Amino acid sequence: MPDVVLKAEHVTKRFGGITALENAELELYKGEVHALVGANGAGKSTLIKIITGAYPKDEGEIYLDGKQIEVKSTFDAREKGISAVYQEFSLINTVSVAENIFMGKLLYNNLGPIPRADWKKMHEETQKILDSLGVINIKPETIVGRLSVAQKQMVEIAKALSNDLKVLIMDEPTASLSDNEIDNMFKIVKDLRAKGISIIYVSHRLEELPIICDRISVYRDGHYIKTLNIEDAPKSVIIENMVGKNMTQTEQVKCYTDEILLEAKNFSSGKKFQNINITLHKGEILGIAGLAGAGRTEFVRALFGADPKDSGQVFIEGKEVQIHSPRDAKKAGLGFITEDRKEEGLILSMNLHTNVGMAILDQLKKGLGLDLKKECVLMDEYIKSLSIKCRDGNQKAKALSGGNQQKVVIAKWLATKPKVLIMDEPTRGIDIGSKNQIYALMNDLAKQGIGIIMISSELPEVLQVANNIVVFAAGKITGSLENKDLTQDILLDYATSQKAV
Repeated sequence: MPDVVLKAEHVTKRFGGITALENAELELYKGEVHALVGANGAGKSTLIKIITGAYPKDEGEIYLDGKQIEVKSTFDAREKGISAVYQEFSLINTVSVAENIFMGKLLYNNLGPIPRADWKKMHEETQKILDSLGVINIKPETIVGRLSVAQKQMVEIAKALSNDLKVLIMDEPTASLSDNEIDNMFKIVKDLRAKGISIIYVSHRLEELPIICDRISVYRDGHYIKTLNIEDAPKSVIIENMVGKNMTQTEQVKCYTDEILLEAKNFSSGKKFQNINITLHKGEILGIAGLAGAGRTEFVRALFGADPKDSGQVFIEGKEVQIHSPRDAKKAGLGFITEDRKEEGLILSMNLHTNVGMAILDQLKKGLGLDLKKECVLMDEYIKSLSIKCRDGNQKAKALSGGNQQKVVIAKWLATKPKVLIMDEPTRGIDIGSKNQIYALMNDLAKQGIGIIMISSELPEVLQVANNIVVFAAGKITGSLENKDLTQDILLDYATSQKAV
């Protein structure tokens, strides 16, 4: 039998009257990569926060190396050899890599009567850890705010390795990475496994699990369902256990007309993108595909007036409109669901109806104040029509799962009654069940005549939903294609082309 490093038994957690986790189980072997999968709200995040000391458990036991432990805080967890790298990093952008890694555990020299922080030693130790990870493009003295997402993730892993690490929890580690960065991440995970470190791997990208994982534990509605060896867990079996039934995939619908809803002509912005021209029809879902850094997000942000452009015209229903700000865009009938719902899409500390109401303050004016009753009624309608899982509209946005937060962002923009809805990475970081709900919603909106521009880094998603696909590469459009008989290989060919159309 393999050595069991970490074991959780009968773990239960309640928030008020809601049970988030009940009798959960987990058994992690030494030197294995063990995936936790489940829909948003299945209990995965609650379990790992209990294991790392972020939440106290109400019932159950946790064992480390066969001994029962109480994890009192995240600091206590790190002392015991348990660290986590979350999707939202816990780094301080204004200080160096070495300062982040040794935060709270500075090394001191004993030269003289007063101990002083030994930065030379800490830089040396940081460099050793970076070298052990094979990282060559990060220096100990580099300010973290200057690093890319992938580099920050390396710093988080280095920070975990600076402790005597036994268990590393990785929460959606590839969600914001390009294909090359994902390959490098997989290499590092395999290297850590070879060193005997046990890894709990949380991901909604089911297709990557056979590449990296040894076993999979499935959770559903706050309950542990089962653990499977990776060879016994094809995607269909995982999905069936996640949702409790066979799930039918939402398919592309074609309901767009010849009526042109939006035209963008000759959009350029320095080196970000050059001479971009797109046409969107009424009821059309237009996919924008491309690799990281291709200029897709930069283009739609400029289209929406969130970022400046050097040149470009926008026509809505044949009439030119001047868009210099998001306010202009909203007035012209555009809505924009950004790729970062937590930073740009929602105010997490506010309740749901306030988040939605903020987008339509002009509609809520009543005398010298706002019609908050109308705001609450509207939110209740969206909770019902979008199947948002929440207590009610008074619940704070931060209390919802990722998929339900995304539905609130969509509700916010639907309240503005847009003609065109831009959706940048609309399903990033949400489970496959919620993804299909978002796809079905997009189809419903298209049937209502709304034009949708969807950016996605997941090519299967673009192929599943979009009617037509525009491919970006190095700031240019290299392909404008009808979604008929297309494959991922064809899209990748255009995404790596240097020839603009």
